[in-house]
Amino acid sequence: MTGRAGFARGGLALVAAVACGGACGSDHLAAPEAAARRAVVARGQIAPRVLLTGELVAEAAVDLSTPQTETWQLTIRWLAEDGAVVKAGDRVLEFDNSTFTTGLEQKRLAATEAVSVLRSFQDVNALSLAVKEHELRQHRIALERANVQASVPADLVAERTAQERQLARARAEVAVENTETALAAERRASALELQVKQIELDKARRAIELAEKTIEELVLKAPRDGIVSIGTHPWEERRFQVGDLVPPGVAVATLPDYSRPMEVRAELSDVDDGRIAVGRTGSCTLDAYPAEARPCTVKELSPVARNKSRESLRRAFVVTLSLGTSDAARMRPGMSVKVDLAGPPVAGALVVPRGAVVLGETPRVRLADGGLREVTLGPCDAQRCAIERGVTEGDAVVESGP
Repeated sequence: MTGRAGFARGGLALVAAVACGGACGSDHLAAPEAAARRAVVARGQIAPRVLLTGELVAEAAVDLSTPQTETWQLTIRWLAEDGAVVKAGDRVLEFDNSTFTTGLEQKRLAATEAVSVLRSFQDVNALSLAVKEHELRQHRIALERANVQASVPADLVAERTAQERQLARARAEVAVENTETALAAERRASALELQVKQIELDKARRAIELAEKTIEELVLKAPRDGIVSIGTHPWEERRFQVGDLVPPGVAVATLPDYSRPMEVRAELSDVDDGRIAVGRTGSCTLDAYPAEARPCTVKELSPVARNKSRESLRRAFVVTLSLGTSDAARMRPGMSVKVDLAGPPVAGALVVPRGAVVLGETPRVRLADGGLREVTLGPCDAQRCAIERGVTEGDAVVESGP
């Protein structure tokens, strides 16, 4: 009997709940939620904070950068591991040199051909000059003979013979003069041609030296003992790896100087322009040691915001912070850091919850009556924002829309 009665009472309760359609319980729960969403504009104090994420970088380091070559980009063929300990002279980075080795063989072949051409020209030129010199000697001998014959007194020979001997001497003199002129001209021409051939050979040899030097420069070695820190790809926002194409002048790896303090490099979104300045102090916490917050100060702030990558439309300022304390035993470049920069407090400001602010080209505040009102936004902290114009004390706002 008792079981039937209990069953009946339970059934009646179930029917009542169904008839209520969930409205009763919904009203009961919605009231506190709606009350929690509402807020009243009141005066208070704002302690603005700027939270950034960054990474440790060395204040001083030796960069191992892509060398300048005939090609625009080089491919990484081998790369030491990040954090590897190296000695002076150890290989750290190597680029693909197949293009240059192939070109080197061609340059060596061109140099060999230039040597062959130069030697052939020297041999042919020497033979040609020897022929000209022999011809000049023959003409000089003929001139001497003609001089002897022409020196015989005219009264000792027939007049016609004397005239012929004078004419023969004149012809011999002209032949000697022409041969000397031709020999001198050939010597000058051969000297110029020899100079051109020598320049071509020197050029081919310099090309070989440059190619050999380039191939040698494609292997980057540690200039001193240290720990390798692999750089970040400028467009893909990741560490360099084997197979990457790298333009000249980009630091692929570095050897940080751990005898000097580390720095923090972070990014400030361009929408937050003006929220921090050089000299702002705060705390920097390594993600690896979350319980150890270290004092830090904004050291540098880039004057221009740049795109974070070639495909991204997001722009950011580069922020460099100096650390008040450093620990060379535990700090390594590339470690992630959380930066908390507190600004000067703003007292007596009209404040609203952050959830009541709608950001956009013109900030607006959600009113309790469901409307949106344009405002002039001041500094914000983690929970509230200061409103400079647009609302008055006592206005009712909501943190989110219905």
